[in-house]
Order: sequence, then C-alpha cells, then structure tokens
Amino acid sequence: MVMTEPSIPDWINAIAAATGALAIVAGLFGAKNSIEESRNTARELRKSEVAEELIAIAFNVEDALKDIRNPFSSIPQEKLKDNRYPYQRRYERIVIYNELFRSLRDAQIRVRAVVNDPKVDEAVEVLFSARSSVAVAVEILADYADDHSTELSDDEKNHMKSLKKDMYGSFSKRDELGSEITSAIACIEERLGPVARLNS
Repeated sequence: MVMTEPSIPDWINAIAAATGALAIVAGLFGAKNSIEESRNTARELRKSEVAEELIAIAFNVEDALKDIRNPFSSIPQEKLKDNRYPYQRRYERIVIYNELFRSLRDAQIRVRAVVNDPKVDEAVEVLFSARSSVAVAVEILADYADDHSTELSDDEKNHMKSLKKDMYGSFSKRDELGSEITSAIACIEERLGPVARLNS
C-alpha cells in the first residue's frame, strides 16, 4: 500500500498567497514612505541652509549701511576746499559693498524659491531701497556742492536737508531710514530664525 502525503487545502494556499502579496505591498509602501521622509528631511535642511545664509548676509548688510551712513568722517587737509570730496568718499563706501549686495540678492532668490515668505522678500527689498536712497542722496548733494552759480531756494534747502537725512544716519529713533533698516533686519531674523533652527 502506497502512502500519499496529505494535500494542502486550496483555501490555505490562497491565504498564503494573499499574505505574501500583502507583505510585498506593505514593503513597497514602507519604501515609498522612507523615500518621502528622506525627501522631506532634505527639503527642510535646504530651507535651513538658505535661511541661515540670508540672515547672516542681512546682518552684514546692516553693518555696511551703518558704515556708509556714518556721519563722522575725516577730511585730509589738502581736501578741505574740495566741496565734492566728502560725497566722493561716501560714494566710494557704497561701491566697496557692491559684492555684498550681490550676495544679498542671490540669497534672496534662493529663499524666495525654497522658503517663499513674502514678508522676508519685502524686508530684503527695504535694504536695497535704503541703499538706493543713500546713493541718490550722495549724487544729488554732490551736484549741489558743485553748483555755486545760484543761491538755493527754500525748497532746495529743504530738499538738501532731506537728502542729508538719508545719507547720514545714527540709527537712533529719530533716524527714519535707519529705523526702516533695523525693522527689516528684525523681520528677516524673526521669520527665518525658526526655519534656520529647523523649528518649523
């Protein structure tokens, strides 16, 4: 008499096959979740990097604008009669920081692409606007210094006074442009600080 192995019921085979299929599907979902998690981590790290870069550059820009607008500067003895000299020196200070402002624009573009915070973008534009205001003030005041042909009207005198407020600044509460710069820096730090620290 020949002994035969007992056959496995079809329903057990079906359960085994389904279990195997479920294990494969679960493995695929797990791999997908792992990839997504890695992508999210990389995205957050990228946000942190660009946020930190912009914060650092913004503080350097604030220092640069304080230097550019510093009301105290020495004039060599031989240049005392040169009315244009103080403005020329001031303009040279602006030019020295051209590369820094290019870095600010590059960092702004990266933050705009990765973080996309309109308030940060507006704050950076305030810094560029402040630099432009100082540059325009320097140029116009230099032209006034060159022109001795006519006496200035009251309106022109008031205009000069306004321009000098842009060109020189103590960054005190009475310094309107300085206050705008300080507020812009504070906004950048407040909104990007948590991103840089991976708090959000």
